[in-house]
Amino acid sequence: MAKRLTVEDRKSTRDNQQADIFQPIAQHGDFAELCAALYERELNQLAHADDLPVAALQRRLASLPFYIQRAAHGCLRAADDSPLSLDVQNASWQGKQATQCPDASGTVKAQHDWFAKHSALGLVVPVRYYTPELKTIFLDSIDRVDSKHNRIHLNYRGWFTYSGEGETTTEQLLKPNKRIMTAACCGHQWNHKGRINPRTLTLRELLLVATLDWKKFQAALSIAR
Repeated sequence: MAKRLTVEDRKSTRDNQQADIFQPIAQHGDFAELCAALYERELNQLAHADDLPVAALQRRLASLPFYIQRAAHGCLRAADDSPLSLDVQNASWQGKQATQCPDASGTVKAQHDWFAKHSALGLVVPVRYYTPELKTIFLDSIDRVDSKHNRIHLNYRGWFTYSGEGETTTEQLLKPNKRIMTAACCGHQWNHKGRINPRTLTLRELLLVATLDWKKFQAALSIAR
């Protein structure tokens, strides 16, 4: 006859099962810290989203574990080859901030030629946002290439010509280089007085940073100059 479990036996079994569940995370301190920081950030944003329908909120919450773990794993993998430093406690990238927001490098023709040659689905590119009050650089990815009309469509920010013109006067597509991509990955910001505190990258931007291969990226930039 099987031994009847006591209340203490059942409690001990539950404790051991919970320990087994969390053991992989506990063995990877950086991963755990990244996940904790990302959960805190995303849940705080959702808590203050007044106009988010209940169904959309439920979908966002259900998808959080997948995207947060994917971002955390991606950041840790990218940290090995990145010229930037990963701050696991704040889930952010750290690099030297320029005194002014980087602008387009080279001539308009050089930028046009670069995008004509390198534009491809999924390519991560920088977009400079500038107003009298704020300047920063966002990351986005190409989801459509219209070579006939010399333009690309970005997943979040819409259409841009190879030369950099967008659908609004506040955004400009830039040819990437290390200085520009450092500013974008670190969330650097400027106002009319100069440097200000970095902005927090969205979870989507962190996922894009994690896809960058800095070694190949730098080689491609050198050839394209």
